[in-house]
Amino acid sequence: MSPREGPPRPKFGRIDPFCLMAVLPVLLVAGIIGSLVNVALGLGCAAFAALIVLFDSWANRPSRAPVREPEPERRERAPRPAGARPPVRRPPPPRPQVPRGQAPRAQAPRPQVPRTQAPRARQAPREAPYH
Repeated sequence: MSPREGPPRPKFGRIDPFCLMAVLPVLLVAGIIGSLVNVALGLGCAAFAALIVLFDSWANRPSRAPVREPEPERRERAPRPAGARPPVRRPPPPRPQVPRGQAPRAQAPRPQVPRTQAPRARQAPREAPYH
């Protein structure tokens, strides 16, 4: 079945509340421009705010329900007789406990990496007398 088949997708969805953070200032400016400068310019700004809301509603429309492939037929299990117990799940084997004060198993030693520079000399503390 093609993804285009099936029920049609709705044209519009919910309006995101954060969209109002863009629309309300534009409407405020539209009101100020419409009352003080030019009514037609104010209506144009209000139409722009309406387009923002319309686009947001279109972008948030719900998606179609995913098309499911028909499930392969499963082998049916034989019904359990009445009173039979469910199969036993064995717990994983316990982790070995290390007694306190004893180091865990030794790990493989790290290989020595040859130094490319000589180690820096340590600086003497301020209180140390210089000789």
